[in-house]
Amino acid sequence: MTKTIAPFLDLSRLLAPRSVAVIGASDRAGNLGGDTVRRLVKFGFPGPVWPVNPNAQTVAGLPCHASVADLPAAPDLAIFALPAGALIEAIEACAARGTRAGVAYAGGFAESGGEGVELQRRLVEACARHGFALCGPNCVGLMNTAVPVTSTFSTVLHELDSLQSGGISFLSQSGGLATTAMSLALRAGFGFRHLVSGGNEAVVTFSDYLHALACDDGTKVIAGYLEGVTDPERLLLALEEARRRDKPVVLVKSGSTGASARAAMAHTGSLVGEDRVVDAILREMGVIRVGSVEAMVDAALMLASLGPARRPRGNAIGIVTFGGGNGVLAADQAASAGLDAPALRPEAIARIRRHLVSVATASNPMDLTPSTAFRPEGLAELPKALDALAAEDALDSVIFIVSGLASKAREITALIVDFWKRCPKPVCVSWPSPPRGVVEALAAEGIPAFEEPARGLAALGHVARRGEALSRPPREAEPRAGFDWTRFVPSPSAGLVVCEDRCHEILRAAGLATAEGRLARDEVEALRIAAEIGMPVVLKGISPAVTHRAAAGLLAVDLRDAAAVREAFARLAARAGDIGAALDGILVQRMRRGGFELLVSAFRDPLYGPMVSVGAGGGLTELLDDVQIARAPVTAEFAADMIGRLRSRPHARDEAGPLPAAPAAEFVAAFSALAAGAPWARFVFEVNPIKWSRDGVVAVDGLLIVEEA
Repeated sequence: MTKTIAPFLDLSRLLAPRSVAVIGASDRAGNLGGDTVRRLVKFGFPGPVWPVNPNAQTVAGLPCHASVADLPAAPDLAIFALPAGALIEAIEACAARGTRAGVAYAGGFAESGGEGVELQRRLVEACARHGFALCGPNCVGLMNTAVPVTSTFSTVLHELDSLQSGGISFLSQSGGLATTAMSLALRAGFGFRHLVSGGNEAVVTFSDYLHALACDDGTKVIAGYLEGVTDPERLLLALEEARRRDKPVVLVKSGSTGASARAAMAHTGSLVGEDRVVDAILREMGVIRVGSVEAMVDAALMLASLGPARRPRGNAIGIVTFGGGNGVLAADQAASAGLDAPALRPEAIARIRRHLVSVATASNPMDLTPSTAFRPEGLAELPKALDALAAEDALDSVIFIVSGLASKAREITALIVDFWKRCPKPVCVSWPSPPRGVVEALAAEGIPAFEEPARGLAALGHVARRGEALSRPPREAEPRAGFDWTRFVPSPSAGLVVCEDRCHEILRAAGLATAEGRLARDEVEALRIAAEIGMPVVLKGISPAVTHRAAAGLLAVDLRDAAAVREAFARLAARAGDIGAALDGILVQRMRRGGFELLVSAFRDPLYGPMVSVGAGGGLTELLDDVQIARAPVTAEFAADMIGRLRSRPHARDEAGPLPAAPAAEFVAAFSALAAGAPWARFVFEVNPIKWSRDGVVAVDGLLIVEEA
């Protein structure tokens, strides 16, 4: 059955109202409504502002109205500076007047537990009846610097005399972090377009805001702080809209719980958790995920300054400094950020050297030395040297690092601005301990200046990796239709373990190759199967209670004759008795030599649905922790890209060279299509390992755990 996904809400009146009523406003000290009225007036909201309070004549010098019914017209937006218990009645009154959008500051709802949960449920019902788009409750509110409108009590506005607009819009599930992000941007000389603190998101969710910002022409970059997701399907649609419109998204995502792939009996359970699932989802959508608000603001500023045309094509960077130590350190920091500072070609070095003072170094990093700044001919020729460096095809971006040189700040700033404007490649500027006015002068030209080179390099690295993610092959494929799972798992229940022999039947029915083998229930049958499939063979004790057979002593390998098979069968049967494991039988399997081992698995994530993973297999699985994850099903091209990003991929080779990706990629794609159609609410289906060789791929193990039927 196809799940119905609720449409995105119309947030036009919430984000850009033409008139505002502030309900519960007064001139009493500390009244959030009165503070809101004063800020709307202070920052020049162009429409009418109507305070509403039956016990006041004026608020902030504006006439006060006794009720919403007494207003001259229905306001586009109602801001509720009311206690929790009065909110629903106020929303009903606003809806009766014709208002369909509001901001609720008050706490005391679901976040407080107890009666607050019921109160929020009733609030949601009231908003649903009237089609009322509510920001909050328990929120700091919203800001749109382009209107401008300040539907917020954010304390960051205390320190401002005017609003600075920009192309970055920020939305947050934390009011405090929203204030921090705006403060960091302002300190760098830049402003936000929208600032959204959604609070409890009882009605309007993070996904609604994200979709609205993706569709907003004035928003060039979306930044956000995200903890929990209540509507994952809508979040994916909003991210897809942002990607379609080429609106980069930078997120801090916290609050991981490790709920994905929980089965401890499978290797997948220790390799794949919620955080890695989120990483895979965001990477697929081209989202830049960072670990701090500072890194988020840095990446957003970098993206906004570059625009779509100047984003890096790759990770190779040219480094320019006024001191050798800064260059050496920056090269190390570039590597940590996933960037590379390649050596220059001899011809490029010769071209650059012609324009440098004698003590400067024409290399990468390029050390200008302070002498360049203090010699008129050095500064005069420097633009030509910079242009020669930027013209190198091997370089994708340039970082210009200045330290000290306060007496030459004006000249160097002008030089940087000119270079930044004419250079077709990204230019990152870092000026540790900048002289007064430098940051403001650069910001006025749209250039962020990073006080730490490492921060600028990290931001540039994030942007470069986003470009790499967006260039990946298409992922989406069709699930396998018409597969009869009940034939192999007729009575699923929570905790059911489907052992290897049955897993191989499933794989073979889906057209996937498995190692030859059958289940034997006595020694005579084991000898007959071994003779039929051919030596050498492997014996595996099969029991739902034992999923790691080698560790349990229920595995015997490389059995070359009947005597070895007979001895191993007896030993495994005795071992099962010793550890109290009831065996379904002993699997006799043709031993497969050679080939590179991969673990391929699939599971259903509680938020994002079927997922597929591929990683280092066999004995290296948990030792290397080398895995790639994606939503299932995937195309063979996408699977090949996943395999190509494994750290162990260079080791997948034979005497003829690197193994071709196609056999393994086709197995992963077919397996993902099979698993995507699995009917259970929660499951883990793992094949560890598959043997990948030049001739093809074969599964030599398998485990299916139904976690929730």
